[in-house]
Amino acid sequence: MKFGVRREEMEFPAGLGVEEARVAMAGTHADVRAEGLGLVEDGVWVGVAWLDWWLVGNTDTVDVELAVVPEYRRRGVASRLLEVAAGRARDAGRRIVSGTNMAGDPETGESPGTAFARARGFVKKHAELHQVLELPVEDLVEQPVDGYEIVQWREHTPDEWMPQFVELLSGMSEDVPTGDRTDAPVRWTPELVRDAEARRVAQGRFTYTTAAVHTASGELAAYTQMGGTPETPERLNQYDTYVRRTHRGNRLGIAVKVPNLRALQTGVAHPAVLHTWNAPENTPMIAVNNKLGFRPVAQRTAWEREL
Repeated sequence: MKFGVRREEMEFPAGLGVEEARVAMAGTHADVRAEGLGLVEDGVWVGVAWLDWWLVGNTDTVDVELAVVPEYRRRGVASRLLEVAAGRARDAGRRIVSGTNMAGDPETGESPGTAFARARGFVKKHAELHQVLELPVEDLVEQPVDGYEIVQWREHTPDEWMPQFVELLSGMSEDVPTGDRTDAPVRWTPELVRDAEARRVAQGRFTYTTAAVHTASGELAAYTQMGGTPETPERLNQYDTYVRRTHRGNRLGIAVKVPNLRALQTGVAHPAVLHTWNAPENTPMIAVNNKLGFRPVAQRTAWEREL
């Protein structure tokens, strides 16, 4: 139902498929615990809330996403769900409820969802530009960088790269722009990576990873990840793209994105839409996306309320 509501609101909705959601809800994971709330009236599901309880990083925070069937809006459904979720967070000793509005105007970020959040005491903390790229893209031109070689893998990080890959994941967690959000960087470990990979496989998801290796030192300098699920073949996601601080300024972002995009679109059905989100201040990455043909369709905003 949550994705159905997004489809009503967005030109290009993105979200979990049924099996992805089932594994997230029913499984035990090292980094997060997910649960749901539903409001039923006369046998009809009129609204739901999805709660993410973070077990690493933001352990003071509960993320809540609300979805209400359009014809049942303005009847207090979302407010009732939110207060139950906030009560559970308070009882569990969490101090912040956070939420994300997916369907804001690309320029202003405003939507009925932002008005709802503001009216209930939430404060806007961050914004990200939602861009999409419609596949397939013809005539992809790879842009290799002297002194670096490209390596690729699929669902599981090779053991030889794991120690350096967790360094890059931790760097991504530290460096990604988060505005004024309450945010604690995650210190990734091989165990957390393997747990995340196992969850993706259980959900039926696939992932393409491309990394750049500095040939002189053997250092893993940059990586990007894209993927999706056969359950929703028309929806693909650009996940992380990160360049190690000591290797920035060498055009490694586009150097890893192009071959990864080539591998992705070779392996999936078409047509499909690739989604990505970046903070407006992350101008280098948005510039790379623009070169590849991404276009803006919405703005995602993050909101917080202290309990």
